[in-house]
Amino acid sequence: MLRKMILLLVVGLLPLGYFLLLRPVLEIATGYTAKQYCSGLQISAMPQEFIWQYDIAPRMAALGPLRRWLKAGVEIAPNSVSSRLLGVQSKAVYRPALGCTLNIAEAEHTAAGLELAPHSPAPAPALLVEPASSALEQVLAQAFAEPAEGGRNTLAVLVAQRGQLLAERYRAPVTAATPLQGWSMNKSLLATWVGMQHDRGHLSLETPVAPVLAQQGGEHLASNLAAELNLGHLLHMESGLDFQESYRPGDDATQMLYRSRAAWAVAPAKGQAAAPGELFNYSSGDSNVAALLWQQSLGERPYQDWLREEFQQVLGLAVLVAEPDASAVEVASSYTYMLARDWLRVGQLWLDAWHGRSDLLSQDWQRSAVQPRRASSDGSYGRSFWLNTQGVTFPNLPATVFYASGNAGQALVVMPEQEIVVLRLGLSASAADTGLSQLLEGVVEALGNSAASPAPR
Repeated sequence: MLRKMILLLVVGLLPLGYFLLLRPVLEIATGYTAKQYCSGLQISAMPQEFIWQYDIAPRMAALGPLRRWLKAGVEIAPNSVSSRLLGVQSKAVYRPALGCTLNIAEAEHTAAGLELAPHSPAPAPALLVEPASSALEQVLAQAFAEPAEGGRNTLAVLVAQRGQLLAERYRAPVTAATPLQGWSMNKSLLATWVGMQHDRGHLSLETPVAPVLAQQGGEHLASNLAAELNLGHLLHMESGLDFQESYRPGDDATQMLYRSRAAWAVAPAKGQAAAPGELFNYSSGDSNVAALLWQQSLGERPYQDWLREEFQQVLGLAVLVAEPDASAVEVASSYTYMLARDWLRVGQLWLDAWHGRSDLLSQDWQRSAVQPRRASSDGSYGRSFWLNTQGVTFPNLPATVFYASGNAGQALVVMPEQEIVVLRLGLSASAADTGLSQLLEGVVEALGNSAASPAPR
């Protein structure tokens, strides 16, 4: 009798165990799969099998044999991708110029009120820029070479000095006409867009967060926040919000990216763990709240129009797709796609602004953005830029180096005194050696005296 009762209890608890333990795993697995397939196919025009082999499958390794079922449960339609696994489904919908969005309702599939130019891949340049020296050629070859343990998967490397592209290389099927995801490099982009609005007097670093959330219909979220929390705290990752930047199923970051309709609402819902300005806590949640404040500063103007007219066209970028969540706010932590050459142009903007020769972004903004913060104990972070203060990241490079960094080995590195910009894009495995330090040191050595001399001020 006791054995039968125990058996009945176990059977009765199985659905609860599924809901509490397995379902969050399946939600993240299907969400990631649908989103990456959708953007990879529709924006980057990558082969389906390449996306699976180098992007999705390595990041779903914890599923073990369930990966085979995950792959089999993918349904690709002309404007959407669905992913199913053990009764859980996620769907990403593609809309021209907006890219792909998860968790969007049927009625929202068309962007009402937006006049959007359809996205189309840019034509490939007639000629690639080959390295001018054997030394630089060797540096690029090494950047694409796989280490013994594998997983590097470099897709693109570009090198520029004094505004001139000196070398570029791509790994097939990627070409110079392939838009590629920057992941968290988007955070540095967002800081630039905020800086543009700040320079024009439309936005302040002191802008309080709570009233903007309340205006967006998040009064319950605003009540969780310290009254002094402002935009500057968010961009410096000093919000004090109790958001954890970890990527296990059910964690804050994965819930935000793959299950939430409003990425900006997840971090405020966690409440304050510390007073604003006291602690550095790297948080994609902070960036997505900051995106809401930036969009509010645009008034009634859709952010896609602002980006196209005020940023993309001014810089001469061929492609810029900044994807929104289901609430129509850009996912500023992760979801921007550009050509490699366009990413490089953004790095050149940062370099020019640092030297005070940009009409788009002020020197005061860019210089202050790459100053170390007291809350960042090792000086490695500024205002949404990573820093090399006292050689904390690259001990053999100048302390003035600053860079944008993203998941899977994305890096856009600026060496202001040497007038060098280096871009590295890839699909690197989580523990893989991306070879970034060797690449940067090799570039400086290959460029020789021209890299060693300080830039004109």
